[in-house]
Amino acid sequence: MSDVLNSQREIRNLEELKSFWAEVLPHLSSRCILLMSGEVGAGKTTSVQMIASILGMRDVQSPSFAIHLRYENSEGKALDHLDLYRLKDDDDLESSGFWDLFAQHNSLMIIEWADRLNSEFLPMNWQKVKVTLQKKSEAVRLITTETLA
Repeated sequence: MSDVLNSQREIRNLEELKSFWAEVLPHLSSRCILLMSGEVGAGKTTSVQMIASILGMRDVQSPSFAIHLRYENSEGKALDHLDLYRLKDDDDLESSGFWDLFAQHNSLMIIEWADRLNSEFLPMNWQKVKVTLQKKSEAVRLITTETLA
């Protein structure tokens, strides 16, 4: 288990955010779920965009209205980006095709507003990392990562 996956770091700018995620990504398995939580404006979507950029993916947007968007890089690495902010109930989650995503063999799944999901039901054979983003000020964010069993 990596210390970077169980840590806390203050981020002051986009360069530090990119450096943080560049340090984290090599420690993630080929089937990994990042469970992101934090208030509006804490940096969840910006983090996803930074991760996608590091992986060579472009034009990443928030899937707030679609719930799920999928991106792939030129090497076939997939990123499934979900935003559960508008999720009303389990039927909304089911109709999004959420559970079908776990049939994949190689995907990084990032779930914004993951606190709206009971993580106990997530597949045991996927690595799960809880990511909490806190807005300390307009310029400073605190990112906490924690590996879940």
